[in-house]
Amino acid sequence: MAFDLHAAIGKLAGFNDERAGTGVTREVYTPTYRRAIAWVADRMREAGLEPRFDAVGNLLGRWPGTDPDAPVVMTGSHVDTTLDAGRFDGVAGVLGAVAAVHRLRAEGVALRRGIEVVSFAGEEPRFGTGCVGSRAMAGGLGRADLDRLTDRDGVSMAAALTDAGFDPGALGEARLDPARVHAFVELHIEQGAVLETTGDDVGVVTAIAAPHDLRLTLRGRAAHAGATPMALRRDALAGAAEILVELERLARASPSGTTVGTVGVLRVEPGAVNVVPGRAELEVDVRDSDLEAREATVRALLDAAIAIGAHRGLEVEVAEMVRDDPVRCAPHVVEAVAAAAAELGVAAREMTSGAYHDAMVLGAAGVPVGMVFVPSRGGVSHHPDEHTDPDELDTGVAVLAGALRRLAA
Repeated sequence: MAFDLHAAIGKLAGFNDERAGTGVTREVYTPTYRRAIAWVADRMREAGLEPRFDAVGNLLGRWPGTDPDAPVVMTGSHVDTTLDAGRFDGVAGVLGAVAAVHRLRAEGVALRRGIEVVSFAGEEPRFGTGCVGSRAMAGGLGRADLDRLTDRDGVSMAAALTDAGFDPGALGEARLDPARVHAFVELHIEQGAVLETTGDDVGVVTAIAAPHDLRLTLRGRAAHAGATPMALRRDALAGAAEILVELERLARASPSGTTVGTVGVLRVEPGAVNVVPGRAELEVDVRDSDLEAREATVRALLDAAIAIGAHRGLEVEVAEMVRDDPVRCAPHVVEAVAAAAAELGVAAREMTSGAYHDAMVLGAAGVPVGMVFVPSRGGVSHHPDEHTDPDELDTGVAVLAGALRRLAA
């Protein structure tokens, strides 16, 4: 049966809870997500895969190889989204993997290793941390975490799992033995503008940067904006602004040249135009594929925050949100992707992934991983304008299929 990848992407975009914007909202475990993932399972069956769900709702579709004892080759991504997002992030890697299986079957290849296409649950951070499905596979989530992790409405991951028909007590059954995986390859949109700028067709990812995320809370004293002289203020927002600028300076000065620092969330109280802010909360994201450079930046930022707080009379509280390790892609996976691109005569570029992915989580757990990037128009992602041209995505699927054939042969 022929598989129209681009029609499938459009169909999946119709499973959508977005009401106010023009994009796609499909958060993990919601009724809309459950309908979408059931639809994806049907597409797997049509490709000749045998679908099943694990204990946290990861969907895996298996194509058995001729050697049932050989470690398998895995590929896939996720189909959950952020709020008012695009239609390609994650989806390209899941439906693109289904398309690659169709392509290999049409070629009549016989593969020694089995291939498993996976759609990971919860790559996007509905519950405050991303990649919950792959973290469960990697053994990085405990039963207590399912109660601790909550969404913006206070719904715990345990409750959401239960509502979706899964048993939080069975979490351990989702764990994956890295020894049974020969390779994991994730096809993904770049989410940046490097490939579009250089004119290359695909990116061969050699490393995946990882975040160290912090929440900094500054407490000063709320006071009347007109009646409080500048010298007597304990302005929490002014301290937060100074920290933000210092983060930018530190990231730019990092010796790796690849450190990035972002304050993506800033909450201010009491939030009145005529009141000096008494409390400010910053959520800080520092990333790099160079772990030493990233951690040096974080340490310097925390030292600066304490000094700024002392100077301004502010209490400074630090809470760690996420700390993941960067991952180097496995040489044999990188070589398979590069060889597939060379065989097709497409322009390939070795590059680092600045965004984290499920591949990073599996790689940190000992699974040999690699990634194939396709261009993103304007570098836009997590936005309704996210776009990859059909021919660009077709090229990525062809490279993925060639890499899978090499790894599973």
